[in-house]
Amino acid sequence: MASRVTKRICIVLLGLFVFINLFLYITSHLNDDRMPGVGGWRVLSVITGSMSPAIEAGDMVIVRAYGKEEPLVGDIVTYWQEKHSQSLTTHRIVQRLENGYLQTKGDANQDLDGGWTDPERLVGKVVARIPYAAAVQEGLQKPPVFLSVLALFIIVLMYSHRRERSGPAQIQS
Repeated sequence: MASRVTKRICIVLLGLFVFINLFLYITSHLNDDRMPGVGGWRVLSVITGSMSPAIEAGDMVIVRAYGKEEPLVGDIVTYWQEKHSQSLTTHRIVQRLENGYLQTKGDANQDLDGGWTDPERLVGKVVARIPYAAAVQEGLQKPPVFLSVLALFIIVLMYSHRRERSGPAQIQS
């Protein structure tokens, strides 16, 4: 019974992993901004600890576009560093001018970010954090790690299949 449960858990985890990575890959190629997500929602990896402890390096964040809502002081936002740049920053809004320009700062940083952020460069507001997800995904992209996890998965499936076929142990008297 336990081997059947183990087998199902492994299959569900593998299916979930494959589905999530396909989703991220396909949507990043379909969106004009080349970021994974659907509609006004984006799923992004965090690579620095500038927002620690709220968001750590290796986490993923889910970012929602503002739409008609206005960014507020205290919101954690993701924005393009420059108008036509490839780099994103995720920091907290510490001040907002009446014209909509934002002053941001990483929670772990001593200084404010240089300059004011044009609201046109906003990707959106961080609405959720998935701890360690980016670190796991990055690790699994390395061939030795991926092959080790795959081998472990196959061993668990084979072991659970072998135990299932042999049936329960019989006691002789």
